[in-house]
Amino acid sequence: MGVVIDKSRVFTKEQVDCLLMNAVGKTLLQVDSKGLFKHHEGRDKVKGIAGDIIEVSVLGCKKDSKQGPDILVDGIETEIKTTGVIKPKKKDSPFVYECKEPVSITAVSIPVIVNEDFEKSNFWHKLAHMLWVYYWYKSPVTVKLEGYQAFPVLGYQFYVFSEEDKLLLRQDWLIVRDFLIGIHREYRTQEERELQYPRLSHELRGQLMLIDTAPKYPNNPRFRLKRSYATLIADKYFSKKKFEKLEITISKYADIDEKCKIMTQKYKGWSFQQIADELGVDINLGKKNFAEQAVIKMFGGNASKLNDIEDFAKIGIIAKSVPVLANGRIKEDMKLFLPNLDDWTKEEDFEDSAVYDYFTGHHFLLIIYRYINNEIVFAGFKRVYFSEQFITENVKRLWDDVRDIIINKRLQIDKKKDKKGNYIINKSGSYKESPNFPKKANYKVFVRGGATTSEEKSKTLVINGLRMIPQYIWLSRDVVKELITE
Repeated sequence: MGVVIDKSRVFTKEQVDCLLMNAVGKTLLQVDSKGLFKHHEGRDKVKGIAGDIIEVSVLGCKKDSKQGPDILVDGIETEIKTTGVIKPKKKDSPFVYECKEPVSITAVSIPVIVNEDFEKSNFWHKLAHMLWVYYWYKSPVTVKLEGYQAFPVLGYQFYVFSEEDKLLLRQDWLIVRDFLIGIHREYRTQEERELQYPRLSHELRGQLMLIDTAPKYPNNPRFRLKRSYATLIADKYFSKKKFEKLEITISKYADIDEKCKIMTQKYKGWSFQQIADELGVDINLGKKNFAEQAVIKMFGGNASKLNDIEDFAKIGIIAKSVPVLANGRIKEDMKLFLPNLDDWTKEEDFEDSAVYDYFTGHHFLLIIYRYINNEIVFAGFKRVYFSEQFITENVKRLWDDVRDIIINKRLQIDKKKDKKGNYIINKSGSYKESPNFPKKANYKVFVRGGATTSEEKSKTLVINGLRMIPQYIWLSRDVVKELITE
């Protein structure tokens, strides 16, 4: 696919290295030699301002809006992805930095893709040779344009996808293309087709491994690398860590399901101690992630966490334990993740929110076990992902209501009472209390504290001037029950 590129976009690799190395360690404002911040002064938001500064101010390219590659490096068409990264919120994260959001690649271009082949597609043309430039989104909350000025450039890497990942990307792209071809074959008029296009963003979620498409039609959908996959690419630069690779091949989610089926047939009814003895490993049943450790051994891995295995990390698989009591009840609600609640008030659209990305960008491997005769007994697996209906009805409701409480200053700390109406006192002598965020009684996805103690020293979160323990997103045990019995 030949594209004419103006001379300002033609480089040798040595030139690119020199220009970007000079930018590393400096803030976006310090490298803004063309005054782009000043040009946009007074505006709250400028889409792609960090990328513009790298291309125009650092590399000296002339601004253009062509769909072709960004630059030519030693005769190779190369796409630049200027990507914001953040420090992981989880203390036990395997990553040095995480990508702040999914990485947009190119428009789906519905009228074009139905007639494309992968090797000649706009999608692969953008991905074949990439230059990733990383800046630290050094703010716990979303900032306006001015806030970008203080963000430092961290580094860059030229990147070529492995043959294994290229096959997965090709497979994902074909799923999207063939889905759209199917719509075009079944529906003859453009009006009928346009009524079907919105299905693209959610009906394929259970199949796509490395990419997704957003926003939802009639907004122009774009191909995006999932945040989990983009994070793995970034981590190869920052940590140089070698993630463990499994001996088995995982080329689609069905491969995971098949392996889980085989392991369930073999180990169902075994205690985790028996499984540990069989596998010849030491599994500490006193640790919360003992089930995850056992599953990793079943898959033939040696890591301590599922996300330390590349095959799972890049496709966004999260392991969650599901303990079931002897009477068949799920023992507890499921703690999902620690959100930035302040940031929610600055998110303009639900589909661009962090909580939406969490629920749409991950699959969950539920590890189910039972308590039987004082033993912890393995019961099986269930890989799940959340439907568009569930996300729209439950996650969006939570997002809307949390925003309303914070923005409209309705947040308050409530003291808890027992059944007799008396205030409950903690062992520390303080009142048992919690903020009036959406609770389990009325929500399937809700907000609840996650600290081990409610003492003052644990109240590290401050919202609207009120101190509280860190607030997590939880999934009701009733929903968990539904997921494993479907």
